[in-house]
Amino acid sequence: MGKRDYLFGVFLVFVGILFLLLNFKVITLEWLMFILSVGILIGYLFKRSIMHLVFGIILLGISSISILDKYVFEGIDVERFLFLTILGIVSLIFYAREKNKSLLAIGAMSMAFGLYNLLTEIVVRDIKWMLYLLFGISFYIMYLVGYRDSNSKWPREIGSVMIIISLVFLLTSQTMLKFPIWRYIFYILPVLLIVVGAIIIYDRRK
Repeated sequence: MGKRDYLFGVFLVFVGILFLLLNFKVITLEWLMFILSVGILIGYLFKRSIMHLVFGIILLGISSISILDKYVFEGIDVERFLFLTILGIVSLIFYAREKNKSLLAIGAMSMAFGLYNLLTEIVVRDIKWMLYLLFGISFYIMYLVGYRDSNSKWPREIGSVMIIISLVFLLTSQTMLKFPIWRYIFYILPVLLIVVGAIIIYDRRK
């Protein structure tokens, strides 16, 4: 019997015990999925299979949503936060393997948007400015992780603009500024995106 067959046998025994505990109502379905996901992630440490890692994280996220909804965040919607966080983690895992910068962008932006969704559920006050701040931080992370070595600075520049917008938004939300600045920002931002896109195209052609 090879090592792979031995580990598969251990996994089957583990799953069988979990379902027995479920049948006897010792554990609930969400705890079964949670324990199973932990077992799959431990199996990844032995087999180093990317599918074990991805499936374990997805199952961990689904079970965590149910457990947190039931025991911790009662009355708070955490599904979007956990879904986007899982999507971000999985995207970053595949980025580390494939070095596809689109996956880096999806991962960073998904986690930023997921965290913003959680904050909107917890914080009562208006925190729209936080979305721009988190997006700005995510662009900086993209620059540091995937673009700094290639001398591409556009994620850092977009990140800086997003952080500046978040600070202006924070000031207006706190009534420190009393003028319709957003009317101008909504005109400036598309132009800025066009300029940044043109710079990227020019650098690529160059």
